[in-house]
Amino acid sequence: MNSFFRDPINFLLNRPHAELRQTTTQSFVTGTNTAVQFNAEDVDTDVDGVGGHDNVTNNTRYTARYPGWYLISGVIEFNANATGTRFAWLAVNGTDVNGSVGRGIADAAGSSVTPSRPKLIFLNVGDYVELIGFQTSGGALGTVVSARDQSSMSVLWMSN
Repeated sequence: MNSFFRDPINFLLNRPHAELRQTTTQSFVTGTNTAVQFNAEDVDTDVDGVGGHDNVTNNTRYTARYPGWYLISGVIEFNANATGTRFAWLAVNGTDVNGSVGRGIADAAGSSVTPSRPKLIFLNVGDYVELIGFQTSGGALGTVVSARDQSSMSVLWMSN
């Protein structure tokens, strides 16, 4: 089979996708937009085997290596605190994505789960997406990194 048929088939069989997690707690200053740092990958792959995320360099970013529509979602797990509000949303190249904000509930009894809305987003090669968090507890508020409760972001290339 020549590359004219083989390469597109291989690409579709191994569409770019990533599942990123946070395993080290991160502090969010009250009233400040902050990108979530992801230092673990359950998967980050594409047809070339390179992936779009680095656990060390710019670890808040998933960078598109292929143009197209991506399905992206994320969640931030804040520590227990009954004061204020919690928000999460997506940003592309530092610009907020319209309609992606989700609101979490402040909870003194347990962690506050704050999801962004899943969005189909067109990314060009080199565009990057981040999960942004915001909280108003009145002080710094950390994230939860227990085995079950971790901030995460999912990315899946859908089509061009």
